[in-house]
Amino acid sequence: MSIWIVLAVAVLAAAAALAVLLPQWNTRRLQQRFGPEYDRTVRAHGGRTGEAEHELAGRLRQAGRLALTRLPQRRAEEVADRLAALQELFVDDPARSLDEAVTLLDGTLDEIGFPAGDRLAVLSVDHAALVPDYRSARQVLERSRSERVGTEELRTALLAVRDLCLEVARPGDEEGRTAQAGNSTGAVHRSGPRHATR
Repeated sequence: MSIWIVLAVAVLAAAAALAVLLPQWNTRRLQQRFGPEYDRTVRAHGGRTGEAEHELAGRLRQAGRLALTRLPQRRAEEVADRLAALQELFVDDPARSLDEAVTLLDGTLDEIGFPAGDRLAVLSVDHAALVPDYRSARQVLERSRSERVGTEELRTALLAVRDLCLEVARPGDEEGRTAQAGNSTGAVHRSGPRHATR
């Protein structure tokens, strides 16, 4: 009889340990996946970690349901060439260069299959490191439409848009076959004209 009591106590202790460790593991997993976006989401929820983590887990589920299409090599090169041309345009018209770069990125995201309604949330799943700068770039663009914005601020915004655009436009195979959203790696050719480079 006593062995059953010992086993029951052991099972209860293991369950209690799991109840403590699983949330901690989940928090670490989300922090690693989302980086600064994790902290931003917690702040957006007034510091309520549970609510923030529920939102981030929802983003993961949403991204998992998407079938994002990689661009064919030729189309990816066209996007890169257009970005290079916009960096050249920056010398003469910085605000227009940024505006057109954002338009190019939006079109590229449409082509790949990112949903329009909740685009930043879905982008943050696999491109979390680039989303904060892109968010800032969008704010700079909005301000530039109603007030004068400094050239350096516009340049920083353009580079943020360029980096994200190059990242999402990385080519797949020649047909651009469907690839599930995932944490992909690979080098991206990021050099461009000297006028708007880092």
